[in-house]
Amino acid sequence: MDAPRDFWWNNITGPHVFVTSVADALVENKMVLLKVPADLPWRHSMRGAIRAVFLDKTDSSEAVIEEIDMVDDNPENIEPGRFILNRYASTSISRGYRERSKVTIQEYIAAKKVIRNRILWVKGLTGKHAEKWIKFCRGFLQASSESGLFVLEIHGEIAISETHLLKYIDFSEYVSSYDVQLFNSLLLDGQKTYSNIWKNYISTSAALVSGTDVEISALLINIVDFRKNSVLDGIKVIAEMPEFFRRGVEGDSNHVLRHFRNNNMVELQHRMWCSQVQVLFPIIELERVKIVEKWKDNLQEALNHNSVTQYGESLKDARDIEIGSLCYMMKHRGNGGLYLLNIPEEEERRRIELLHVCRNRLAHAACCTPIQIAELLNVNK
Repeated sequence: MDAPRDFWWNNITGPHVFVTSVADALVENKMVLLKVPADLPWRHSMRGAIRAVFLDKTDSSEAVIEEIDMVDDNPENIEPGRFILNRYASTSISRGYRERSKVTIQEYIAAKKVIRNRILWVKGLTGKHAEKWIKFCRGFLQASSESGLFVLEIHGEIAISETHLLKYIDFSEYVSSYDVQLFNSLLLDGQKTYSNIWKNYISTSAALVSGTDVEISALLINIVDFRKNSVLDGIKVIAEMPEFFRRGVEGDSNHVLRHFRNNNMVELQHRMWCSQVQVLFPIIELERVKIVEKWKDNLQEALNHNSVTQYGESLKDARDIEIGSLCYMMKHRGNGGLYLLNIPEEEERRRIELLHVCRNRLAHAACCTPIQIAELLNVNK
């Protein structure tokens, strides 16, 4: 695998389609309104991937993609048009524009070729600052990579409508936790530490807890021993890492680190529970089917001569016996004084009890413990 950050943007379907969509819009000589999370993972690699696809698809070999950070490069919050003139035009051209003239600043910038062969990637835009730059871009009558294009990287909610020159692309419409889960599976593929059943659980758990922050998810896989610890133990470690201090600080963020720092364990436990239901519940059900099939004759005989109630109804067919009823039949005697289901092997009885405990927890929206998960997944499988 390439470097994980490059593999994410170049090889995983959702992120790659997102990258290609931005590059295609630029190739079509459109300015791009790019809505991304403030906590977008590996954003520098994203911009590099878009740059590479754009250059691969266009004849504009002279086009240069330059980044503008509104926080660092425009702390005075100068109006977009004036900022562009001050930064990219010669002194004479910059001073030559008159606000009261009949020529708009966009027309002046285009006529003077101020940003010729440049694609300006403006990042750090929120709220009113984003609205100013969107309005500014709408003021251009035509656009091309030769005359200059803009990519506005926007965070947060903002009313946006497309025009013939403006293409709106929303990261959330392309990338989901399923992309992260696929990435995790490929990341785990070459590891020999875990069995395949463990890899399935780990890739799902890390993805659903982390959401679309694949960087957090990948880090969890590297630092957590899932056979002993919970995914939330890993989140605790990451939350204390200096490089992630600003991750999830936005007030409206749904980021996993924000929930952790705000002690919102209900949300985090729910995410973890969702991953366990997705992976562990089918495992429990498949084992139940195998156990019922193995002891089918004994179970049917017991049902023929004894009354066993399940969900308020009398059981008649052994194939309908749930794991809870299996436990009941192991522990209760029938009309003849014998156990309804006599399983001589203690290990198998303990296994059925474990399946019952885990299924009960999941059915009541509670998470299984790392010890229970380790027993259920069985490190020797």
